[in-house]
Amino acid sequence: MGFLAEFDAAPDPAKIVVLGKWIAADPLGMYAELRASRPILAVPSPAAAVPPTIVLSLYDDVREALTRNAIFQVIPYARAIDPSVGPYMLARDDTTINQRDKSIMLAMLRREDLPLVRDLVRAHAEASIREFGTNGQIEVVSTLGRRVPILLCGSYFGFPGPDEATMFKWSRATQYDMFHNLQQDPQVHAACVQAGQEMHRYLAQYIPERRAALRHGALRDDTLSRLLKTEFPAVIGWDEERITANVMGLLVGAGETTNAAVVQALNVLLDRPEEFAAATAAAKADDHDTVAKYAWEALRFQPVNPLVVRLSVAPYTIAEGTARAYTIPPGTVVMIGTASAMHDALQLDQPESFIPGRADYDYFHLGFGAHTCLGNLISLEQVPEILSALLRLPGLRRAEGAAGQVDFKGGPFPESLTLAFDHA
Repeated sequence: MGFLAEFDAAPDPAKIVVLGKWIAADPLGMYAELRASRPILAVPSPAAAVPPTIVLSLYDDVREALTRNAIFQVIPYARAIDPSVGPYMLARDDTTINQRDKSIMLAMLRREDLPLVRDLVRAHAEASIREFGTNGQIEVVSTLGRRVPILLCGSYFGFPGPDEATMFKWSRATQYDMFHNLQQDPQVHAACVQAGQEMHRYLAQYIPERRAALRHGALRDDTLSRLLKTEFPAVIGWDEERITANVMGLLVGAGETTNAAVVQALNVLLDRPEEFAAATAAAKADDHDTVAKYAWEALRFQPVNPLVVRLSVAPYTIAEGTARAYTIPPGTVVMIGTASAMHDALQLDQPESFIPGRADYDYFHLGFGAHTCLGNLISLEQVPEILSALLRLPGLRRAEGAAGQVDFKGGPFPESLTLAFDHA
């Protein structure tokens, strides 16, 4: 049974459950049906206290909604972010926190650093392969997908954490609740809040220690050090709380998203021998840009996030002037199908074909508009560089059996993928 058949057959209170099931199991299949038959899907409220939901699936509607930040706001993310990280730019629209904090953090994450970021990622990835790929096999998630961004969090962001295992836990717990817990599972939320509390305690000790070391001449030029060495006028309101929240946000955004991007792009390439061979040749030629084109196109077929969520705060007619025009009332949860937009034949040429090198505006992997990922430029370096380190391994292939397949273990993130390669 297809999505719409199941959705239409379900009683109104259960329709949201059907939607959640398909988002988790087969979002691209669901979106294909919606684009063809019901590009703006209205989902009734399952109970009096629960708002109704709208799902947008066409490219034009997705872009329109993502540029109407005064109408479609990021309020839903505050439920998980505020009790964990604290008030943060990702859960605020058109506020001082959003505009000031993002501006300051972008000044600290300099474009001029990108060659350094690429070098650091390559060094971390190659060292991990040397350490963990000693028997002709390597488990990608634990040794590269998760580990390299955590190492970069220490070497470039200046937030090393107490140990790798704790950083893995903090990264996963926060990312899960903030961006994947559509059902609002209380256990997932509790783990996120606990991770935030632990990070606050760690940074409450670590930041003063780092500040004292800098005062005594320590030579550090990572992101945290830049923040601590910069004297901000009190009127700006950039205090210790803002430093802590934004440093925590670097880990939240860097860990599991990078893991998913690396593993899922690689998974798609492994199933496409011709594209896998071309990406491998580019990696061995040290052609970062070409590997990047294959990585982002591969990820279009297994994207990290199937959608982003907003809450409407005023009436708004989406796709006004078209036959599908729909007035969204205030208080509606709006699920914006970014994964669907990347397969819309009205915008993309041959959307079901693998065509590396598509225009940047055909992709929504790193967000769009005011809430484009803070670290988007770093991701553009990091994901292809980790992939390249793997693709340079001789005879890279899936390990035999179940180990060679991506295992999500029932959650939103890749948890394991073992590859084999020719080992001298």
